[in-house]
Amino acid sequence: MTEIKFEDNLTYPKEKETIKFKGEEPFKIYYKIGNLFKDVFELSGKDIFERKLKWDSTSEDKPFYVKWEIEKKIDTWTKIFVTVVVQGSQNSATRKGNIIITIVPAFITKVETGFLQRTFWWLYYFIFYKKKRIHDFYFAKNLINKFKIEIGKLYGIEVEESL
Repeated sequence: MTEIKFEDNLTYPKEKETIKFKGEEPFKIYYKIGNLFKDVFELSGKDIFERKLKWDSTSEDKPFYVKWEIEKKIDTWTKIFVTVVVQGSQNSATRKGNIIITIVPAFITKVETGFLQRTFWWLYYFIFYKKKRIHDFYFAKNLINKFKIEIGKLYGIEVEESL
């Protein structure tokens, strides 16, 4: 079996989206992001993965680092894969700090085919699936923009949409 794989960047021409904030309660995203994933991407808990959480409680300004990954299936072959990295610090006395939120979204189509299936799949792709995939790509791009806007609302800042 061979694999046919298409991977598109949903933030093109940039490699990733970055949101910066300085002010009150920067760590509040940790408690809210699970609901943001569920509401914006319409996911269940099994599709949200918290890969890493680091928190230094020994200093006055407590630095933190959190990484999430989500996977939203579009159809049998296509999915949206998003990595969100949050890093910053929050002062324990004043509750003020800074945060950098990095969003790296990918639109991935992966098909496993045998020798004979490959020919039929390419035929199906050019006649039907290519148009559907382009439609799904823009749907995914809109979801990423909606996610960025919701993060902006959480912090009370305006976030620029991707084109």
